[in-house]
This record gives sequence, C-alpha cells and structure tokens, in this order.
Amino acid sequence: MQIRAVRDLKVVLPGDEPDDLPRWGRIPGDGEAVTEVVITGDIWSHATLENISMTRSWLTDADLSAMSLTAARLDRCVLTGCSLVGAHLDTVSLKDVIFENCRLDYATLSRLKAAGPVAFIGCSLTETTLSSCTLPTMTFDNCKLAGLSIENCDMRGVDLRGNSLTGLSAATALRGVVLSDSQLPALTQLLLDELSIIVAPEFR
Repeated sequence: MQIRAVRDLKVVLPGDEPDDLPRWGRIPGDGEAVTEVVITGDIWSHATLENISMTRSWLTDADLSAMSLTAARLDRCVLTGCSLVGAHLDTVSLKDVIFENCRLDYATLSRLKAAGPVAFIGCSLTETTLSSCTLPTMTFDNCKLAGLSIENCDMRGVDLRGNSLTGLSAATALRGVVLSDSQLPALTQLLLDELSIIVAPEFR
C-alpha cells in the first residue's frame, strides 16, 4: 500500500501506476463502477454522470470542464493536470483522493463530503463555490483561492496552511480551519472587510 503525505495528511494512492492500467474511453452509465483505469482526453467534458463509483483510478491531463457529477463516490483516485473549469459536483463522497495541478475555476462543489483524506495540491480554485460541504479531512497546499466562495460548509479541521487567503469571500466561513502564523494578517484583513470595520487613528 502506497501512501503520500501532504502536510499532516496521509493519502492512500490507487496502487498500480498509470502505465500499468487500461485506458477508459467512454462515458460510464448511471450507477456504473469504474475501477483500476486511467482516464485522459476530453471524453468526459460536458458529460452528465450520475451515481457512479470510481476506485483505484487515475485521471491524467483529462478535460472534465463543465462536467456534471452527481451522487458519486471516489475512493483512492488521483487527478493530475485535469481541467474541471465550470464543473458541477453535487453530493460526491471523496476518500483518499488527490487533486494535483488541476484547474477548478468557476466550478460549483455542492454537498461534497470528505469521507477520508483529500488533498488539493497546486490547484486553482478561482471563483469556485463550495456549498454545504463537510470537509474535516481536507488539505489545500499552494493553491490559488482568489474569489473562492464558501457557503454553509463545515470547515473544521481543513488545513489551509501554505495558501494565500487574499481574495476569499468571507473570514467567518473559515471557522475551525488550520492556519499558520504568517496567515494571520490576511485573516485580520478579511475580517475587517467582511465586518466593514474602519481602523482609524486614536483621537487626541
């Protein structure tokens, strides 16, 4: 069993390397299981996928833009260099999943559940929306979060160290996250902006 450490998180990898697995070249049907495959190209771009399960698989340089993924489960999967621009994920359970160097700009992630370790490494989440998500075992490392909107999410335990907080939509949405000392000035500024607090000189 291969494990990748991302900060304090330990993610179990699929097992076989991509070169040792077959390519998957079609859109799975409703309720279909996708196991031990590699997905590349744009076959899933703009696709509508419902109630699928994906296990021990790799998505490498895949174009998943504008994809709709609903009521799905991902377990021991790695996504590298993928585009999920404008994608919509709703009621998706993630366990031992890595997103690395992926673009999730303008994506909508609703009712996402981290059922186990999930890591975003070097990803872009510009203008992405997280809505009603439960993310206790999730880590973001060196990601672009400008314009990231967090709505009604349980963020307790989410590790945001190593990311810029500039441009986030709200500070109070970060209740329970893990930050580093160097991020405190940015957090303070977020609070000042969110609460419309004016810092003025002392009256003399």
